[in-house]
Amino acid sequence: MGIVRRLKRSYGRYGAVFVLLLLVVIGAGCIGGGSKSAGSGGHGSGTVTSSTNQPHPTSALTSTSTTASASVTSSSSASKPKPGLADWYDYVNASVVYASKGYEAIARHYFPNAVIKPLYEYKSGIAIASPQDASEALQGGYLSILKEPYFGYTLYIRGYHFVGADKGVLAFYRSYYGYRLVITGTGKAGVGAAAAFAGLLKEGKVNLSVYAMVSYGDFQAVPLKEIGDDNWDGIQENGELIKIYQLYYDEPFQYYWRMVDGDNVTVSGAFIRLVNGSTVYVHALGFNVSVNVRGAKRNITYVIENINPEVMRLTNGARVKILAKGDTFIKLVSSGSFSLVAKNVSNYTIIAFGDHRPRHGTQPPAVFIKIMHDINNESGLFVIDGGDLVYSGKVDQWAALMRVWKWNKPIFVAPGNHEYRGEGINIFHRFFGPVDYAFSLGGYRYIIMNDVQHGYSLTEEQFSWLEEQMKEAKANGERPIVIMHAPPYNPIPGGDDHAISEASAKRLLKLMREYDAFGIFSHIHMNWKGTYEGVPFIITGGGGAPLYAPPNEGGYHGYAVLTMGANGNISVRFVKVD
Repeated sequence: MGIVRRLKRSYGRYGAVFVLLLLVVIGAGCIGGGSKSAGSGGHGSGTVTSSTNQPHPTSALTSTSTTASASVTSSSSASKPKPGLADWYDYVNASVVYASKGYEAIARHYFPNAVIKPLYEYKSGIAIASPQDASEALQGGYLSILKEPYFGYTLYIRGYHFVGADKGVLAFYRSYYGYRLVITGTGKAGVGAAAAFAGLLKEGKVNLSVYAMVSYGDFQAVPLKEIGDDNWDGIQENGELIKIYQLYYDEPFQYYWRMVDGDNVTVSGAFIRLVNGSTVYVHALGFNVSVNVRGAKRNITYVIENINPEVMRLTNGARVKILAKGDTFIKLVSSGSFSLVAKNVSNYTIIAFGDHRPRHGTQPPAVFIKIMHDINNESGLFVIDGGDLVYSGKVDQWAALMRVWKWNKPIFVAPGNHEYRGEGINIFHRFFGPVDYAFSLGGYRYIIMNDVQHGYSLTEEQFSWLEEQMKEAKANGERPIVIMHAPPYNPIPGGDDHAISEASAKRLLKLMREYDAFGIFSHIHMNWKGTYEGVPFIITGGGGAPLYAPPNEGGYHGYAVLTMGANGNISVRFVKVD
């Protein structure tokens, strides 16, 4: 009792009581371990761990409260799972759903027993928010739905934009008013995917990926992508097969197969760029496009893009009706399978160019616009683009390019190092499809490959595939044409840093010699034709980027016209564009 008497003398009776209680609290905090972890409370950094013993990875998030009462009353309460997205249904009232105008149907479909109210009344609970309303509904969140003038609404996360109306976000956090589950996205298809994913979480049919999760303090979200919502309304209907993916950096793409009105549609020699209702947009990757249909075989409209109608003929198309033809497309209706193949052609011309990125910034170079115009006035059957389309792959750079991207011929693109990075990879695949593909036309086998992704080297798998393509060309009496961004040799003295790796260059040149292949490359900002170690090839990197050589050594802007003659004879003419 001596300490009490001393406190009374120093602080008075009531002051002594206050100080004594304070000492008790401080002591209890020390018993409990005392120090506050970096992830405790508010917006501190949280850590997500995964355990095979947990039904959901985020269940391993633990409470980091450091109050005295929590520390001394129960050691088990300190490890109680923190409210999180994986268990949203334990903390959110699902009897009322607040929906943006126009999104009520999605709310009714996924929450059929809930009362639907307008989003402007939303304080806590479940919100189904349109892209326009997403930023307000996600207040306190750490990812955004942003509008880009060309692409529309984009999902911005971790420094990357994800384009297209197929992106969704499912977010959970605690606001001033209580717990919130926010269901939103870049369009109705993405919003519907997020709503469906919430149901899958509740039913225990999916686990959250720690790699896809966005977590900070109390905020948890998972970005999503759907494939298969053909009419883009956010609701799965008969005849649709919708897949939902948790989105990290690289988007999943379903290139060759889709379910359309209940029919199984598979393509080869092309990829499915888009399905919109009963219309399938097929982007050709050559001059032999096949569409195989299994199922009820209803009438489906196809738009075959990136094709030259003048050299194509229809086979296996008794049930096909041609609706229209343009410079680079054929629109038709079919109730079954069909193929488009090239007519017999020989002694034809093609055009090749590359590296039309700007020196910096967003806008395509003016000289590239002129080159594109001049190429459109050429009579070639198709165009080869050697890559480096934009400066660094950012969404605004792609938007600026695609606004002026107008061709009257098919164009086949090899990825360059400038666009094939970060968010640029996803946008490249959205427009141009898969990399590493081949097609035949008039005695030649065109082999287009990605040699920039793996440190300017080709992988063992790529070399194996390349050799298979060359063997196929030889068996068919075709001369291989190898098309890549970076060449195996830089003709500028001391410029070896702009060639592919030495090991890959040696293997590539050996294969090309063995099969008498001809090469079309870019990457070096000049125009050059020659032979190196017995392999003939051209470099056509003068599409608009800053030049690397003086004019008399090929340092000028322009493109190459190649005449693909009979028996593998190729002649090259460079065209200078001022």
